[in-house]
Amino acid sequence: MSLEEKVSVKTKLNFSFGSLANNILNGFVFGNITFFYHEKLAMNSELLGLAWIIFGVWNTINDPIASHIIDNTRTKIGRRIPYIRYGSFFYVLAFIFCWFPIAKPGNQMGLFWNFLVVLFLLDTMFTIVGCCFYSLPNEIAFSGKERASLGFYGAVVNFTNVVIGLVLPIILFTGIEGVHPYFGAIMIIMGVICGLLLFITSFGIKENLFAQMQPKEGFIEGIKSTFKNKPFWIMMVSAFLTTFIFPIFSSGILFYIDYVVEDQNLIPFIITFLVGIVLGLLTSQEMIKIWYSRKSSIFNFSIIAIGFIILFFVGSNAYAASIPFLLIGFGFSGIIVALVVLTGDAIDNDELITGKRREAIYGGINAIITKPAISIANWLFLITIKGFGFVSPIIEDGVAKKQLQIDSALNGIMFTFCLIPAIGLILSAISLIWFPLDGPEWFEKKKEIYNLHLQKEEEYLKELQKKNIID
Repeated sequence: MSLEEKVSVKTKLNFSFGSLANNILNGFVFGNITFFYHEKLAMNSELLGLAWIIFGVWNTINDPIASHIIDNTRTKIGRRIPYIRYGSFFYVLAFIFCWFPIAKPGNQMGLFWNFLVVLFLLDTMFTIVGCCFYSLPNEIAFSGKERASLGFYGAVVNFTNVVIGLVLPIILFTGIEGVHPYFGAIMIIMGVICGLLLFITSFGIKENLFAQMQPKEGFIEGIKSTFKNKPFWIMMVSAFLTTFIFPIFSSGILFYIDYVVEDQNLIPFIITFLVGIVLGLLTSQEMIKIWYSRKSSIFNFSIIAIGFIILFFVGSNAYAASIPFLLIGFGFSGIIVALVVLTGDAIDNDELITGKRREAIYGGINAIITKPAISIANWLFLITIKGFGFVSPIIEDGVAKKQLQIDSALNGIMFTFCLIPAIGLILSAISLIWFPLDGPEWFEKKKEIYNLHLQKEEEYLKELQKKNIID
């Protein structure tokens, strides 16, 4: 029996561009909103951190509920597609609202409540749509080869997100007092384009509809079943730490640019970071073929950690920062591709245990574990730089103006931006040593799942024949 599977380029592109839109809508908010509220609206860092912690509670409980509903949805176009297609409209509105606060700059309690509301609204839509994109790769592709290929397509297309997420905030947020005059218009245009991408690409994404035949599962029953899947929980250690690192990097690079390398030439390290990502993409699939996903992930986590450690020592010079940013970019793109395979394998293992495809419930459990990391990371970043003596902006004539920082405050930015992620990455690499779903033995087990899929598909077609839907 061969596992030679072929997913069409059309399906891969539709999924990748839909995923791109989802990643831009949530990534641009969660990556930049802390800096926006702190530096452009002069929101108090203690209140901002408190809002993140409060939001973390909602961010944790809403995902398993949404994932349970999605997994138990039954429609003619699938379990996931309706939420992506029709949720796109509300997703865009929530995104735009994030950047148009009702409260005025400096109005601390007004900004506090404004911040909480926009996070709640945006995350609710991200939960619904994002849970579907978390599930779909493992329904679109089954073999490790095609999942890696799907991850590669996604990473190449999402290179646009990396460029937007890196370059646009630098242009709109750094080196300027107050809010950029074109900021609002750019956010509206970006939101609308992403919404259209979600809606249009939903017509080109295919699900395994036979999964809808399986009996509906109780909420508590579904959560309990995940505890039988030990490899998934091993992977969650790495997933938590990875999720923890991204907000620190996204916020940290803006503080790094605006304060540590202020007035220096940023182009060299931006270019090397992007070159590193391209090199990582070009080598990631071959690396997974040779080392499989576990060893590839360990290698890439280690490379990024080394990059951050070097950056801590040389990062005060923007030219010297080029080398560590090259390493960070290389490892970053490799991780994106490898994690798609790791996640799919963990969910496949659940099907061996339970006989069911339950991607969305795993998306929900994944969120219970990882999403608090977003709030903790943002809170920790703010409290750490303040502990090193960072002085927040003040309002003058209705505009937030940044203050001069002492050397210890600049050191605090570098410590938080570089060493905390490095520690998390090293722990991520170590945790994956015990991930068992790897190598030839696991490939043999996947043949059992492949045969199970063939049986389910045959039963699904027979059911359609009984209902006279097909001949």
